[in-house]
Amino acid sequence: MTSIFRKILSLIIVYFIIGGARLTGSYQNTDIKAVTNNIIDGIISGNPGMFSSSDIKDPEDIIRLTQDDGEGGLYFSDIDYQNGERSSWPAARHITRTGRLAVLFYTEQDEQKKAEYRDYVLKLLDHWIRNDYQNSNWWHNRLSNPNLLGEIGLLMRGELSRKQLLRLSELVSRGSFTVTPVLYDHTGANAMELAMSTIKFGALTGSKKAIRDAVKVARNVLKYTDGEGLNNDGTFFQHGKRIYMGGYGIVFINGISNIIYMLSGTDFNFSEKQLAPLSKFILDGMRKMSFGATLDPSTMGRSVSRKNPQPLPGLAVTLRRLAGVPEMPRKNELLSYAESIENDAKENTGLGYFDTAKFLVINNEDFYFSFRGGNEEIVYSEIINDENVLGYNSSFPGTTTIMHTGKETINISPVYDYSFVPGATAVYENDEELLAHEDFTYRYLKGKFGGQVKDGTGIVFAKTSHEDIDMTVACFATDNSALLVGAGMKDAAGRKMNTCLDQSFYTGNYTQNGNTVIHNGIKYDVLQGGTLTAKAQHRTGSWKRNNLPMSAEAVEGDIFTVYIENTGSYAYTVMSESTDESYEIIVNSEKLQAVRMPGGQIAAVFYENGSFEYAGKNYSGKAGSSYIF
Repeated sequence: MTSIFRKILSLIIVYFIIGGARLTGSYQNTDIKAVTNNIIDGIISGNPGMFSSSDIKDPEDIIRLTQDDGEGGLYFSDIDYQNGERSSWPAARHITRTGRLAVLFYTEQDEQKKAEYRDYVLKLLDHWIRNDYQNSNWWHNRLSNPNLLGEIGLLMRGELSRKQLLRLSELVSRGSFTVTPVLYDHTGANAMELAMSTIKFGALTGSKKAIRDAVKVARNVLKYTDGEGLNNDGTFFQHGKRIYMGGYGIVFINGISNIIYMLSGTDFNFSEKQLAPLSKFILDGMRKMSFGATLDPSTMGRSVSRKNPQPLPGLAVTLRRLAGVPEMPRKNELLSYAESIENDAKENTGLGYFDTAKFLVINNEDFYFSFRGGNEEIVYSEIINDENVLGYNSSFPGTTTIMHTGKETINISPVYDYSFVPGATAVYENDEELLAHEDFTYRYLKGKFGGQVKDGTGIVFAKTSHEDIDMTVACFATDNSALLVGAGMKDAAGRKMNTCLDQSFYTGNYTQNGNTVIHNGIKYDVLQGGTLTAKAQHRTGSWKRNNLPMSAEAVEGDIFTVYIENTGSYAYTVMSESTDESYEIIVNSEKLQAVRMPGGQIAAVFYENGSFEYAGKNYSGKAGSSYIF
């Protein structure tokens, strides 16, 4: 929240910035004029569009809801301005609706109608400026509001009085590095969006320095980091060391795309070398975790608990825009990726491994699989703003995503059993018991972690104690299949546990033959472990279960679940129904896990220094290391 002192200080700084721009005539600077025109053209064309669109499109409907506030301004009768909801803040609709009218004012040709829109916009701005509505969630005050108000200010700049320009610019400056230096602490997608609002502040006030400040931050964020942001293996982290390809990763891509658009035709823009990490993130990271038009839900953070969370269809437009940037590397690949999303076409990117998070993927035309190992720096599932509140079990190492169509879990959240997270071995708990766990947003694992990919074979492993559950888990994989093994699985309190193989929407039939189950084109075969159970259930739930700000209205769905009862160890394979690959388990213990791969290679993980013999040969290794012999 902005204090009175901070607000006064910001007003003074903004006053001198605007005054200096008038004295020097910097509004006429070629680059500033180009940036201003680019932003306005983008707002009008929707490329880029408004930072957040209005909930009401029809101008007459918006105007009909306005009420005189008794002080020369207007407010909306249907908005509860005192409701402080952190995620879907009702008061924010005041700005988005005002922005809609500002666009109509700017594009209207009829002078009488144009004047009408102008008066409404100015009075709505007066009400917002006078009341200075703020939210306990910094995102609204420092990021969303400044971006939106900056766009409105640029559309209406010729109509604003000096006082209105000063007051409005102060609100926009709260999202500007130039006036609010504390914002430099932000990283990744948040830093990129703050760079956007800083550019808008610079254009609104005529400050070339502000635009330079934003460009400097954007260029730094495009560099590889060992913390939040871009990693050199193609992953993206946000809110700690947490894979966030969807959600913040998409925001990051859209943000830099918008900034490139804003800066086009100026000396501010980026070089091919500066844009190379962005291409790598999109093509060597995002694309490998995409299955047609579906992004791996385990890489989407808390946004997976929202309705219609899949972000890829909207990304295709951004990819085509980026491919049109002369300095952008790998343009043809970007266009190919966009086309695969638009056509929901599966690309064969094969076996991939991301060492920063010990994350392995298999991606071919009819099978997608991912396995999360983790390490002592990776944080797990996120609960913020009362979203993903049931996600406790998705923090376990060894959780998986399995897809054949890409539609397996889209909008499954209302009827999902969050005690059965694929790949996790856990105690069964109902919603109330899951909610009772302390916030695990920034918990870290302790133990041994690692992995590698070599010659078409992948390994990821984790030996840890997670929430009083001991486990030694590993995934051995080819381009087409995966073997998952676990050993030493025990709960400190001796509670019964299950290992979930998969949970998804039921497609109408499944077959079970002993320890083999086939459903929706995926084959699960249990080689070691307890009793295999497969079942289809009709469930009723609500979005509010896992995302408290959302609707409590009943939602129904049919769900397929396959799991095994914990006996201390397990081994099972996952592959498409059309694949026939077999593994031989040599050793599966807390000290060593070793297998013969379908292609004949011997792959092993040593948790202690040791050796083993197989087929007359001796294999040895060091503790905490994986080997592909």
